[in-house]
Amino acid sequence: MTTMSKRTFLKSMAASSLALASISSRAVEAAPSMKWDAETDVLVIGYGGAGACCAIEAAKSGSNVLILEKMGRPGGNTAVSSGGFMIPDDKEKAWKYLRATYDFAAAECDEELITAYCEEAENLKNFLKEIDPENSIFVYGYAGFKTLEGADTIKRYRVKGKKGQKRQGSGDYLFDVLIEGVNQRKIPVWLNCPAVQLIRRGNEVIGAVAVKDQKRVNIKAKKAVVLTTGGYEFDPESMHTYCVGTHFNGKGNPGNTGDGLRMAQSMGAKLWHMNAYSAYMAPKFPGAQTAIDASPKGPSFIWVDQDGRLLQMKKRMAIVKCTQLCGWMQ
Repeated sequence: MTTMSKRTFLKSMAASSLALASISSRAVEAAPSMKWDAETDVLVIGYGGAGACCAIEAAKSGSNVLILEKMGRPGGNTAVSSGGFMIPDDKEKAWKYLRATYDFAAAECDEELITAYCEEAENLKNFLKEIDPENSIFVYGYAGFKTLEGADTIKRYRVKGKKGQKRQGSGDYLFDVLIEGVNQRKIPVWLNCPAVQLIRRGNEVIGAVAVKDQKRVNIKAKKAVVLTTGGYEFDPESMHTYCVGTHFNGKGNPGNTGDGLRMAQSMGAKLWHMNAYSAYMAPKFPGAQTAIDASPKGPSFIWVDQDGRLLQMKKRMAIVKCTQLCGWMQ
């Protein structure tokens, strides 16, 4: 993964701000006289893990693909994640396990979606090996609910960095493979180019309006427009609306401001389980663009705020290294 310069970051933030200001509550109705600035078969909006996989598969099927990414670098939350993914030993057993987790949580369930997930998860090893035969994966975890039927088939994997490769996080290693897949197929990527509106013909989405070099451009998609734009954790209004609270700290990609959700809604899409989220204690530190996990590795710890006030203590008093404490309180 490449690092982002201050100038590139500010440019991408400016483009994102322009995009947010430009998003309409309605998709644009295509007129016969509409000018198209670019054309492709499949337009993928968002270049994280989902967008990369979608683009690769569309290109493998013979389609021309264009990827739009609002930020100055790709990766989304995938590149800053722990890089884990599930590959079951037996898809039928995995189906039973995943189906049981819905009952365990008393949640609504789409059984066809579980079937599709299990079938495709079984192919992940081949998918990654096809992109880069030299990459290897390793098991780092198992089922979270070991008493449920089928738990013994669940294995969680990560990509192992290659010898001589720059030391990175597991999410970077995974996304590096996906970038290679995109590059192998010479799929064009427009960075700092946020999509701001969908273009429709009646109930059919036929393209999107994007902001490229601070100009609005109309992009026609002959086959499909795919939204892989992430969540809304960096949009205070959405967080307040869906999570029913204030002063949440977002982790991951600052580009996750709910743009894709609003574009989907502009075509009448319904939202589902918007208040179902995974939350950790993630303080925001001065100078950091996102919140940072405070994950003590030992059995005992103390958390204090910037004024030295106790937030939480587990078991006995822990010794906190002076350098760590000073770093947190700067």
